[in-house]
Amino acid sequence: MSRASPERAAAPPAMEDDSKQAIATPGKDMPANGTSSAESEHVQQNTSTEVSIEMSAPTETAHPASPNSKKRALPDASTAQEPESKKVKESPPSSPIVEEASAPTFPSPPDYPATQLDKETWQGFCDIESEPAYFSVILREAGVQGVTVREVFAMTPDLLEMLPQPIYGLILLFRYREFGKEDQASDCPSNVWFANQLPGQNSCGTLAMVNILMNNPEVQVGEHLQQFKDFTKTLTPYQRGEAFASFDYIKKIHNSFAKKMDLLENDKYLSYKVKRSKFQKDKDASISATKSKPKPKTTSRSRTSRRQSADSAATDDSADGYESNAHHFIAFVPVGTEVWKLDGMDAQPTSIGSFSPDAGETWLSGVSDTIATLMAAGDDDYGVVALTQSPLVPLRRKACLTINTLTCIEKRLDVLSPTWKSFVTDGEEPTSPRMLGLESDLIDHPVSPSTQASIDGADLQDLLDRRRSMVSELSTLAGEIMQEMETEAQEDAKATQRRYDCGPAIKKWLEMLAENGYLEKNLDRFMGKNGGR
Repeated sequence: MSRASPERAAAPPAMEDDSKQAIATPGKDMPANGTSSAESEHVQQNTSTEVSIEMSAPTETAHPASPNSKKRALPDASTAQEPESKKVKESPPSSPIVEEASAPTFPSPPDYPATQLDKETWQGFCDIESEPAYFSVILREAGVQGVTVREVFAMTPDLLEMLPQPIYGLILLFRYREFGKEDQASDCPSNVWFANQLPGQNSCGTLAMVNILMNNPEVQVGEHLQQFKDFTKTLTPYQRGEAFASFDYIKKIHNSFAKKMDLLENDKYLSYKVKRSKFQKDKDASISATKSKPKPKTTSRSRTSRRQSADSAATDDSADGYESNAHHFIAFVPVGTEVWKLDGMDAQPTSIGSFSPDAGETWLSGVSDTIATLMAAGDDDYGVVALTQSPLVPLRRKACLTINTLTCIEKRLDVLSPTWKSFVTDGEEPTSPRMLGLESDLIDHPVSPSTQASIDGADLQDLLDRRRSMVSELSTLAGEIMQEMETEAQEDAKATQRRYDCGPAIKKWLEMLAENGYLEKNLDRFMGKNGGR
């Protein structure tokens, strides 16, 4: 078996190509001189190795193939001769691509529920029902302390006295109509805080509560509302209304009750009002221009007026119905010895009378007659709610005083008889202040000096009897406090349910009923004899 000579190692490019061909197809093309297959393969192997060394190109060495071995494809010649830096590296297998959730946009699609971004970005105020629970939640979330909203079932003294006292103000909900505008003050008095309601803003319910709270210095309105009151102190009612319309802190709380349909309906109605105002303005301008120019003689009828389309008529009817059914909130509040009607749609507040506390008169006696007269002059579609002190305020104050008194009694008993607890029967342990959330409030309600003196002068049996009575009283107070706390929890739950937008789910459900033919089959049951009118 001959060895390849050095001259053969330095073969020209053509010979190099031949050797590559031999490597690519070993044993396929037999030599013409009758050399055996094994010898030919060995020569080709040596040739390939020497060419690789001489040319300094990285190649793989071909090994003799056994009869049972399978052919292994070698790298492509063009790829094998490229430097490593130029070779395309295979990327490792990547994990499945997970599409990132798109960022929320405003407005969200019409068939989606109102998102948090919708409620916070939308610049209007949504409609809210006259529900005391919703108003109470709004006040608590706004930072107002010790105020609740209760429904007034009748403007009679007995029912008004059944409400938690004191009553800070009354809010009347009625189908809107103008009244008493001629009695408005020429200017807003300096001691009355009053803000207007801007057009297109359904903020009258929240604004009525703010108008009441700002005129009660005893109420702790919270940091944000106090800053707002200080900021608007020297402003006019209209400027205060503008400031309130851009008060994002209150607007976000108010609009947390908004649903997608509320936003769409409000925008549609506002668009209708703008178009109607523009149409009326153009119409007035056209009439003025027509009067100033002589009419040309013609026998043809005017073709400028076109019949209203069905969609346009439906929109107008819907907006007119929305306007005719609009309800409005107005506030009645005492300021000093005078009672004021604070209607955001009025330019200025209106005084409706005065009262004399020294003569035993309350502000409710005068306002009751005014509200009763107002309700009698309209329809039955009205309601009254009252902003009152929360029952938890006096209950907690009394419970704190009772707990502190018990502490003083027990300290005195320790002095008189260290074994006094042996005289106490089971079930006479006082309620823990921690259970009622009163630990931080105890320091604000100390025992009076007269009470402390009476405790120090009492004997052992008197103190034990007094302690037993105080424990029973505290147990009753604890039950009432827990009941009021449960009422607030129910109000929060009710507000949470109201904030959930069921509209898209109902729409999808109706679409499914329409697809399976249920609505068409039962349409007559719901439309009535007059086509649903």
